[in-house]
Parts: sequence; C-alpha cells; structure tokens
Amino acid sequence: MPTARRNDLAKLLRLALEDLDTQITDLREIRIKLAAMINRPSEASAVGMAAPQKRRTLSAAARAKISAAAKARWDRERKARAKKQKPKETAKKAHVKAKPAKAKTTPVKAKESQAKKGKAKSRTPAANTEE
Repeated sequence: MPTARRNDLAKLLRLALEDLDTQITDLREIRIKLAAMINRPSEASAVGMAAPQKRRTLSAAARAKISAAAKARWDRERKARAKKQKPKETAKKAHVKAKPAKAKTTPVKAKESQAKKGKAKSRTPAANTEE
C-alpha cells in the first residue's frame, strides 16, 4: 500500500513540474512580445550577444605611483611592527639573564664512579697492551 502512495506522489510532482515548465515558456514568449512592442531587445537575446569589455591599461607613471605608494605603506607597517616587538624582546632577554642556568652533571659523575670502582675499560689500544 505505501508504494502506491509514493507512486501517486511522484506522479503528482512530475505533473506539477511539467505545468511549471509550460508556464515559464509562456511567460518568456509574452516577455519577448512586450519587449518588441517598446522596440527594446529582450534580455535573453542581449545576454548572448554581450560584447567583452576592453581591458584598461595604466601608464608607466601611474604604475610607478601605485608601486611607490604600496612600498611606503608596507614600510610603515614593518616599522610599526618592529617598534611593538622591540620592548618584548629586550624584556625577554633581561628575564633570561636573571635565571641561572643549570648544568647537567649526572653523566660526568657516572663515568667517574665507574673509573673509581675499576670497572671502566680503557678504549685506547696502548692501554690494552700494558695489561
């Protein structure tokens, strides 16, 4: 039973779409007739015939002015950024100098303790010949 309802619904939607398509074509025909009455081409034909616009070119002097203005603007921004960052960097350096650096001494102590116990072997060939 549910499949019959789905088929009926699909059929109704197809009929509605067909009706809308016919109404759209009728309205387009009416629009073309009205546009012809006022001696104006319809938009449908005008869209297809639109001529491409020419690209406008800048003179060398205008390009140079634009380039100089852009370089000046970026230069101002770089200087402003550098001004903002300088105080932070000096504060970080002063802060780092205040903290004492801790040296890692654990590997050195381990080597010394093995040498004291006599367990460490010499890696040089001359030491091996003396034994």
